[in-house]
Amino acid sequence: MRVLAIGALWVPYIRENWFDALQAVLGEQVICVNAAPLLVNKERYSTQPESFHCAYIYDLIRREHIDYIFFYHDWIFADYPDTFFEKIRSAGIKIATFLPDDEPEVWYQRNTQFDHHYDVIASHSSRGVERRKQSGWTDRVIYLPWGYNQRQCYRLDDSPKSIDIVFFGKHKVNELDDKSYLEDGQQREKILEELATLAKSRGWLFKIFGYGWDKHPTLSEYAGGVPSQEEMVKILNSTKIVFNPAWSSDGTDAVQTKLRHFEVPGCGAFQITNTNSELAELYEPDKEIVFYDNDEALFSKVEYFLENNKEREQIADAAYQRSLAEHTLDNRVGTLFDTMEKLYPSEKQTSPSIPDVEVISITSQQALQTFQKQIKDKTVQFRDDQWIHIQAGRFDKLTVSYATLSPFLKRFPDQILEVSSYIDFEGNLTYNPLQPKLVEKHSTLLDGAVDDEILFPLLGDEKTTILLGIKKNAKIHLLNNYIVPGHKLESFLDYFFDTSSQEELATIPTGRIVTEAVISVPEYLSSAFPYIDNFEYVKRLRRLLPVFAKQNMRVVIYGISGMGQTTLDLISNITPNLQIIGIVDRSLKSSAFMGIPVFAMTELEQVDMDILILTAGASGPSIYQDINYLEGKVCILPLYDLAHPVWSTMGL
Repeated sequence: MRVLAIGALWVPYIRENWFDALQAVLGEQVICVNAAPLLVNKERYSTQPESFHCAYIYDLIRREHIDYIFFYHDWIFADYPDTFFEKIRSAGIKIATFLPDDEPEVWYQRNTQFDHHYDVIASHSSRGVERRKQSGWTDRVIYLPWGYNQRQCYRLDDSPKSIDIVFFGKHKVNELDDKSYLEDGQQREKILEELATLAKSRGWLFKIFGYGWDKHPTLSEYAGGVPSQEEMVKILNSTKIVFNPAWSSDGTDAVQTKLRHFEVPGCGAFQITNTNSELAELYEPDKEIVFYDNDEALFSKVEYFLENNKEREQIADAAYQRSLAEHTLDNRVGTLFDTMEKLYPSEKQTSPSIPDVEVISITSQQALQTFQKQIKDKTVQFRDDQWIHIQAGRFDKLTVSYATLSPFLKRFPDQILEVSSYIDFEGNLTYNPLQPKLVEKHSTLLDGAVDDEILFPLLGDEKTTILLGIKKNAKIHLLNNYIVPGHKLESFLDYFFDTSSQEELATIPTGRIVTEAVISVPEYLSSAFPYIDNFEYVKRLRRLLPVFAKQNMRVVIYGISGMGQTTLDLISNITPNLQIIGIVDRSLKSSAFMGIPVFAMTELEQVDMDILILTAGASGPSIYQDINYLEGKVCILPLYDLAHPVWSTMGL
């Protein structure tokens, strides 16, 4: 069995849970691909709906034998078009997904728009599974509740219980509109305020951990900050009672089983949560988990279990044993691929082993010169058949994977391989409060030899050098972007130190993304990066938005992430009186955003608008094809295509 797994690995909960389990269970049978480097430059290919993020995957499956693709739905579900999945299937590959939020109605209705992309759907929601079975999915949909990663969450024996009650979770309010709650935010806030009042009256130590609580008008005094994973484990092991409720969305009583329901007992902690029939099938009520039906029951049970240590600890231990035996994510991965094998048997073959690559870390030009001397003096030696990858630079975080390189390492054992690096400059991510998306501001994908104007500010003397390389023929050759056979290492380093020669380096271009690095840019170099105002689409919006406001134009924004968020920020800052009558974004799960009505694409024909600003990047062309029939009565401005004739009609 050979699996290609694609997901938003820049998101910690995805990377550290399902994808860690995939690698632990499947080992060399799985190739894990982070979608971030594939999406970051998508506007460069905006005239082609499938873009680089699709082409990269096509090339992988052409060169590797792949039986299954595991597509982690969350965060990237709207980024890959129907044609992508059709082409994958035409190659004889079956596609599976896991839906981490799938409760009817809100989440379920969002997800079913994309169900046709998959051959097998694993859903955490038993109700979502039953709905699909009724619609004909039969055994191709499976109930796969959340689990936990036992390598990330674990019990610390003999940890003293110094905290009476804790709650983990972000303050779920729209950051741009503090009267608009997200998901189950309103229910949670009400009950947390009541629990805090009770804790104060009883003298209990009550703490709330998560983003945003330090700004809450009444709960800020209980805010404990945003703990790291290791800190969370220590807190859970130090807590008597974890208050851990979950609802599907505001305005409904529907409960939802979530990751935290398994992480808490996985750390050996006692949890109390709102009554949940799904959880009651997974943990025995009052023996492994405690439920409450109303606020009064919650408060009385909290008081009871704070007074009865032995019973509380017995329940916590029983839940821990159950979790470790039945509810790890390793178990879930095994179940999913057992199902895939049963429905669509894979070709039995030996998974290719990853060739031996030695990583050498170099942080300065001086260290590189020392390394070169050691190679020449033979004080450092490598086998001729060994591959060397010099990671040269100062990185806050570095991830390296050679899984996608196997075909090249085997086919070209005597050649220098040219690869790509994904550089994520610290602080480049912006989070959409309703459906977080990647925003491409200060991250970039650097192919083997890159234009010198891109990286020149990062290459300098010992003080300013962040990445190491050499400039030749108006190109910067980064050391990170080459993997060298041992017998060519000396001549390779000679090339990098020979500044007089403009001879081209003989390499095999692979197109593979091998290095993912996070870099903090020093303040003295920050001016080298373009400000958002320097982007052409922003310049055009700055000219046009005031004109639209003066003419009382009625405007709809299509897309809220990336260029959409920038557009909304511009409107707020320079034309707050502009009539924004609607927003379209299929990732939104509310009827309004920032007080603006949210429409479906199918409703646009009934919307009385003058201007539609299409802010989508990679998906822009396909969206335009779906809505351009409106152009007889609506001016559509595609930000992804600044050469479109409509811009000329605007005088630009």
